[in-house]
Amino acid sequence: MDMPTSNDIERYSYSKFKLEARLHQWAYREQVLKVGYNKYKNVLRYEDAKIGLIFFEGFRDEILAKLKEPIEPTSTPPSGFMLTNLLRSEHIPYNIFFPMHKDTEGCKRLFCDLLATDDILSIDKDKIIIEYHPEPLKDYLNDHTAFDVYVAYKNKSNQQCGIGIEVKYTENSYPLKPHSHEYSQVKDENGNTRLKGRYAIVTNESGLYKEDVTHDMLVSNKFRQIWRNHILGASMVLKGKIKKFTSVMLFPSQNVHFSQDAIPKYQKFLTNEHYNEFVPVTYETLFKMMDKHLSVPHKKEWIKYLNERYLF
Repeated sequence: MDMPTSNDIERYSYSKFKLEARLHQWAYREQVLKVGYNKYKNVLRYEDAKIGLIFFEGFRDEILAKLKEPIEPTSTPPSGFMLTNLLRSEHIPYNIFFPMHKDTEGCKRLFCDLLATDDILSIDKDKIIIEYHPEPLKDYLNDHTAFDVYVAYKNKSNQQCGIGIEVKYTENSYPLKPHSHEYSQVKDENGNTRLKGRYAIVTNESGLYKEDVTHDMLVSNKFRQIWRNHILGASMVLKGKIKKFTSVMLFPSQNVHFSQDAIPKYQKFLTNEHYNEFVPVTYETLFKMMDKHLSVPHKKEWIKYLNERYLF
């Protein structure tokens, strides 16, 4: 019998994690929320979703009010799963990052710790933005690539800088959809990799990647979303909108697709100059840092909620 490969083990470990995450969210719905489900046990009924049961109670009303505000015409509206699917990640930036505007000094300490820097001078409470892309689109990646969370700050030289955060939960590889705009920007008519437009310009001029890193590697299903978010930030630096950008990937340590596979391999693509501008962080580590640095209403209950809601 053939011995299992490392990829076989990774797939099995990921499948085990996703099953455990699904069971964990079922139990949360049944034992904590004590409500029914819609077809799938990790999906809330409409009447429960519309009152925001997917969010932490202490900030629920504020989050729901925020979601009712108009969005930019070029922004993508939240999917129908935002308020219903307990297993997906769309709602998670609100549960983790929305309350941070209540303590910008603590937030500054948090991100200094996370990025291992002392060069953050200030973070404005209006500059912790969920679902953000710079405008006009044509000046950056010329598409709808957006950060799950964007934190704008000034460094000690009074220069504008940014942190783009991609939030994952049970996701893994990111399939490329045929006939999509993204496909047209990374593949030719024969299906071969050929970067076009802003994708090509930013990737080639950013200096992020070692010389032996091919475009085929970057646009593969495993790395493409990590790459796109990273070069969106790089496009802001090249355009002069910000002086420095750091890309942060947030995921639970149990998600071995990121913790043991995609993240360590992506880090090997980066040049020494830009290596520290890509920061992977687990939920476990971030929640401890939040507990240490932040002072917000309901903090004890909020941190307890995050640990019990997403970790197991």
